[in-house]
Amino acid sequence: MANTTTKITLLTLGAIKPTGTVYFIRDRELIGFAIKVTAKGQASFIVEQRIKSGHTFRHTIGNVEHIPINSARAKAHEMIAIAKRGIDPRYQQPSKPLETQTLGWCLEQHINTNNIAESTKCTYRNQINNAFGDWLRQPVENITPDRIAERRLKLLQDKSTNYVNACLRALKAVLNNSDLPSNPVKVAGKKHRFSVQSTTTEHEEFLRKDEIVKLFDGYRTSSNFTEAYIDDGDNDGIYLGNRPQPNIFAACLYLMLIGGREQDVYNLTWNMVDHTNGIISYPARSRKDKKRHNIPMIGMIKDIIAEQPKHTRHPNLVFGMTHEMFRRRYNQSIRPITGHTSKSLRKTFAEHMGLDRYDSTDVGIALNHSQAISGTVTSKHYQSGALIIERQLREIFLAFQMRCVHYAMGYSYDDDVKSDILGDAGIGDEPINLNEIPDKVLITTFLNATFPTFCKLLKDRTSPETLDAFEGLEEVFHLMNA
Repeated sequence: MANTTTKITLLTLGAIKPTGTVYFIRDRELIGFAIKVTAKGQASFIVEQRIKSGHTFRHTIGNVEHIPINSARAKAHEMIAIAKRGIDPRYQQPSKPLETQTLGWCLEQHINTNNIAESTKCTYRNQINNAFGDWLRQPVENITPDRIAERRLKLLQDKSTNYVNACLRALKAVLNNSDLPSNPVKVAGKKHRFSVQSTTTEHEEFLRKDEIVKLFDGYRTSSNFTEAYIDDGDNDGIYLGNRPQPNIFAACLYLMLIGGREQDVYNLTWNMVDHTNGIISYPARSRKDKKRHNIPMIGMIKDIIAEQPKHTRHPNLVFGMTHEMFRRRYNQSIRPITGHTSKSLRKTFAEHMGLDRYDSTDVGIALNHSQAISGTVTSKHYQSGALIIERQLREIFLAFQMRCVHYAMGYSYDDDVKSDILGDAGIGDEPINLNEIPDKVLITTFLNATFPTFCKLLKDRTSPETLDAFEGLEEVFHLMNA
């Protein structure tokens, strides 16, 4: 699509679509105000202007889905006015003199003057403190491109390239809040020929079937409670009963089943869980993509949520974990199983759904990717398609749960997932020797005890003969345990 000039309105936004090339929609009334549309259809408000007696700049105001048109137009008008006075508005700050601006001051400016999630604020502070902590009290004038290049080489001696690049990107963003004429991180990259962009990892970052089974097994042996005692001077102490404890296996299994990010655990509060309609509603502010996302509580997802107790320390959090608590428990208990970061759980969902012939659009809907759920003016403002998406998500989530059980039963990637899993366990085919109970029978019994909602869905697909045999086997296990 060719570049166009028109009055930017809601109708303009509704007509935006991917064309395979980048194009611009410039405003007819406010010269310098425009929309940049990427090849994939991502649109952002921008401002273009020549600084008086200086160079021309282009600055991104923000995504068109996150900023109202009037707010973007007002911001563009303000920046154009500043540029016409001969000042680069990108570095215009109502701040103190440059010589008194320290890195620590810029960090607080960046965190407090931008709409940044709490978890992201924590990440900025950690990265700046870990990589550049000794620079926090130094004036930003002293942070030169050469010093940045030297620090980069030092960090690379014991840190991964992606981590170092992430720290440099954080430093670059923080220094944008200073009155420096140019960002020293950007200058350092050009001068010393390095990029701060993340690189593709050389190894796969998703769980294979054996690792998925291990995660389920970890959940099977984990508990949402721990025994509490009070010291009475005796060796055993006085038993006070069971006390709720955060269960990292429950949290990570939940993330994998919904294809979620780690913040979907520590941002999940009980007021977001609608038991009546069976929906978990994530507001836009709680998510990295700043988009509302509804999760239907189907099968195992509902069972995991139903088992979560009200935690004493954080009673409003479903999983009872803050950001730091999640990271610490993940690295201690889950990473030895997966070998990857928590992002691998989201990638696992996407990777294995491809085996069930779900295309990128279907998976994108489940992951709440904007290119999969964006549409026309009608779909955005009148017919949201929420009910259709909810139905699709129920189907996709249940299919993934079935595939996980498929792996637990010992089948391979190439085998088709059978809908009659209970019947496939072989219950009722022949008398069972309780001293040599088949693995499939044990797995099915575990599923029925741990995921009753999921198993009810399975029983709707199972023959009456198999169900009778299954119920008889449950009675035997009950007598054995008694």
